[in-house]
Amino acid sequence: MGEEIFVVQVVTDGDYGFPLDRVCEIGICKVDLEKVTVDSVYSARTFLEPGSFTKKQKAYFEETSGESVDVLMDGTPLDYIVEDVKRLLNGKTVTSFDVSFTIKKFLINEPWDITKEMTIMGSGGRGIPSSVLGDQPKNENLAIYNAYKALFPNDEMCIGDGRTALDLALKSSFLMLRARELC
Repeated sequence: MGEEIFVVQVVTDGDYGFPLDRVCEIGICKVDLEKVTVDSVYSARTFLEPGSFTKKQKAYFEETSGESVDVLMDGTPLDYIVEDVKRLLNGKTVTSFDVSFTIKKFLINEPWDITKEMTIMGSGGRGIPSSVLGDQPKNENLAIYNAYKALFPNDEMCIGDGRTALDLALKSSFLMLRARELC
C-alpha cells in the first residue's frame, strides 16, 4: 500500500469560521501517492433548517454551492457526520486545498475537533505555481474551481462544474497530484 493522504473539503455558510459559521457539507477523497489514484470516500450534507441562516449566510452558501439552502433539509444530523469523519480519518494524514480555511477555521473546532485524531499536513494547493493561480479570491472553493480550470482546461479528470464538497475534494486531490508533477 502506498502513502495515502485524505483530502477534506467543506462547503460552509460563511468564511469567518467557527463559531460564526457552520459546515454545511463535507467531502473526502483518498489519494494514493504511490499509485497516483484518487478515490471518493465520503460525502455528507448537514441537516440545517432554512430558517437557521442569516441573510448573509444564506447568500454565501447559495453563491458558493450553487444550490438553495433548502437542500440541507434532507441532510444528516451533524453528530452522525462528525462521528463518521472522525472514524474515517483516525490515524490518517489529512490535508485540504487551503488548510488555514477548511481545517483551522472549521475542523479543529467543536464539534469536529479533529486535530487529536490525525496528522495534518500542509495545504494541498501550496505547490501550484503562482503563475497558474494568479490573483486568487479569499474564497477557498472559488480558488479550487479556478485552479482546476487553469490546470485541467478540458476537464481531463471528468469532474465537471459541480461545486459540492465532494467535487471540491476531487478537484483538490487532482490539483495536489498535478502540483507534485510541477515541482
